[in-house]
Amino acid sequence: MSPGPSAITLGTPELRGILRIVEDCEQAPTLPVFRQTALEGLSRYLGYRHAAFFVGSSLERAFQDRDPAGHGIGLRMADAFQERYRTLDSFVEPADLSTMRERGLLTLEEFGPPGRPEIRLYLQRFLKAHGIRAKMLVRLTTPAGVGGFVSLSDPRPGAFGPRDRAVCAVVGRHLGNLLRFHTEALPVPSVTTKLSVRERDVVRLVAEGCSNRQVAESLCISVDTVKHHVRHAMEATGYANRTQLALAWQREVGAATAGAPPPATPD
Repeated sequence: MSPGPSAITLGTPELRGILRIVEDCEQAPTLPVFRQTALEGLSRYLGYRHAAFFVGSSLERAFQDRDPAGHGIGLRMADAFQERYRTLDSFVEPADLSTMRERGLLTLEEFGPPGRPEIRLYLQRFLKAHGIRAKMLVRLTTPAGVGGFVSLSDPRPGAFGPRDRAVCAVVGRHLGNLLRFHTEALPVPSVTTKLSVRERDVVRLVAEGCSNRQVAESLCISVDTVKHHVRHAMEATGYANRTQLALAWQREVGAATAGAPPPATPD
C-alpha cells in the first residue's frame, strides 16, 4: 500500500513552490484571476502543466461549473467537455464523490469500474482521445456552501504518485482557504455571470431576435449546438423558455439591446 500524503516529508523546492503559489494567489483581485493564477503557479512552480479549476456551491455542483479555468490540455479540452461530457465525468459516481470527500484526492486508478456505458465512452472518447492517461482530482478545503477542486491531467500513465499526492494535499488546503475570501465577496449571480462565454454569445444573439439557424451561422456552429447552449442557459438561470431568457438578458445589458426585436421562435 502506498504511503498516505501525511506520511511523506516534502522537500525545500516543493515547499518553496507551494509558498510562491500562495503568495501569487493572495494578490489576485477577483475569482477568475485567482483561479488562473493558481493554475499558472501549479505549472510554473510545481510542474503540473495541464489543469483545470472548478468552483460551485458544493462539490457536486463544482462538477457542473460552466466556465472553469484551464491551463494546458485543460484549457484546450474545455469546450468539448462543456458541450458533450460535463455530466459524464467518471469521478461523479456517488462512491467516488464519497472517497474524494474523505481523502481529498482521487486518481483514475482509484475509482471502480464505470457503472454506466456513457462513462466508459467518456473515458475512451474524451480522456484518451485528448491523450490523457492519468488524472487526479484535488478537493479544496472550503467552508460550507462552497465547493471546489483542481483537476490535474497528464499524458503519462500513473503519472501521479505518493509525492504528488502529498504536494497536492497541502495545495488543496491553501487554495481552499484563499477561495473562501473570493466566494464570500461574490455578488448575487446575474444572468450573464451564470453563463459560459459561448452561452453568452448564443443568448446575446437570441435576445437580438436571431433564430437558431441565424445564431449557428453567425457563430459557425451547428443548430443542434445552439439548441444545446440555449437549453443549458435556461437550466443555469432557471428560466422556463428562451423568451424569458432573452428578456432577462435585455434587462441586464440595457441600451445595448434596447432596440432589438422580440426573440424569434426556434427553428
